[in-house]
Amino acid sequence: MFCARCGTALLPGNKFCKSCGATVGASSSAQAAPLAAPTPILQAVPPGANQYAPPASGVSPGAYQAAPQPVYYISQEAAAMAHKVQQNNLLHGLRGRIQKLASTESLEGFSLKEMFSEVFKRHGAEAVEDYILVGTTKSTPPIELIETGWPKPWLFFRLLAMMIAAYVVLTFMFMQTGNANCVPGMMFLGAFAVPLATLTLFFELNTPRNVSIHVVGKLFLMGGVVSLAVALIGYAIPIFQISEMEAGVVEEVAKLLTVVLLMRSVRYKYMLNGILFGATVGAGFAAFETAGYALNEALLPGLIQGLVQGGSTSQQAMTAATHQGVVAMLQILRLRGIEAPLGHVAWTAVSAGAFWRVKQGKPFSPGMLLDSRFLKALAIPVVMHATWDAPWQLPFSGNQILTGLITWYVVFMLVQQGLRQVQAEQKVQLQTTLAHVEASMLPPGTAVV
Repeated sequence: MFCARCGTALLPGNKFCKSCGATVGASSSAQAAPLAAPTPILQAVPPGANQYAPPASGVSPGAYQAAPQPVYYISQEAAAMAHKVQQNNLLHGLRGRIQKLASTESLEGFSLKEMFSEVFKRHGAEAVEDYILVGTTKSTPPIELIETGWPKPWLFFRLLAMMIAAYVVLTFMFMQTGNANCVPGMMFLGAFAVPLATLTLFFELNTPRNVSIHVVGKLFLMGGVVSLAVALIGYAIPIFQISEMEAGVVEEVAKLLTVVLLMRSVRYKYMLNGILFGATVGAGFAAFETAGYALNEALLPGLIQGLVQGGSTSQQAMTAATHQGVVAMLQILRLRGIEAPLGHVAWTAVSAGAFWRVKQGKPFSPGMLLDSRFLKALAIPVVMHATWDAPWQLPFSGNQILTGLITWYVVFMLVQQGLRQVQAEQKVQLQTTLAHVEASMLPPGTAVV
């Protein structure tokens, strides 16, 4: 037996070590020098592994293990708020880019509810006549009396309701009687109702009231025909036949050139005039194009298919073929009628309004078409039109809805810029009038400094 402290050999019966005096049989752990703490054993936790799992075999139970990382939890309300903030930041950035591209400022004091607050109010026949009989040398209000706040249009809704009612009556008559005499009226009303109503809205947004119904009607007819002709010429150019989205360039340029060609007068100097002219040509283009689609892509193929299926040219087969073709035509008219306010009318209003911002009351010159502010704004309807016709389509007509909302946002920003242009002219006119009044009140011969 040996001493646990010094290792000296001990005899049986000894109670103390003769060398160091340590008690024999005491716990060595109590007398021995303290042992060094064991070296910590750190284990890396692989990604995706459970950081609270028991240690692997071979690791002593007392070995030190890395403390688990804290896990933080957030409530559903906080997560929803963070997501909403992210969406708002994204939307704010998109608005900023659109404003920079259109060279406009953010909307101020704009409210759709307030803007259309007059729609369902009563307006008598005399009010309607006074409302539309403007634009002549005798009926154009002076600059001092022009309203520069956000307009409150209402006539467009009456026109839309009236034309839709007539369309529904003709459709009901055809479905009940099968009389083909109803078909031309249905096609005309279905193709023209929404474009004309949207055009009327832009007529009401033209607060200077210096464009007459006669000018608008003539531009609608001539502009629709000329823009279609220019677009057909553009489609014949080989460079524009390489993509399914070429309509964004061909048709938007064709409509804008039509506006520039037909409305060269320096009499119409306001941006709001240009917005109205663009909407007028766009409405004419949309109406004639829809009528063409209704005839070429719906009515005639339906008739031919009905005749083939009928196997004869009897009166009964002709009636069945006519009904089948008209049903297909009505589907085209309804679809394009719903989409009409989001497309051609608004697109050309943007491009022409941006051009009039450069032109104003000056004679046309080719250099105006190279102005950077105009070219950047023109890119908006071109891209929106191309996205509308893109081969990739978002569900639930997402392309049409998205491009329509962006286009109308730009429209309202341009309208606001046009209203401020009128305000600036009113201010100049007021200063000029005050100067004349002050000069007239001075004694004769007094020099005006």
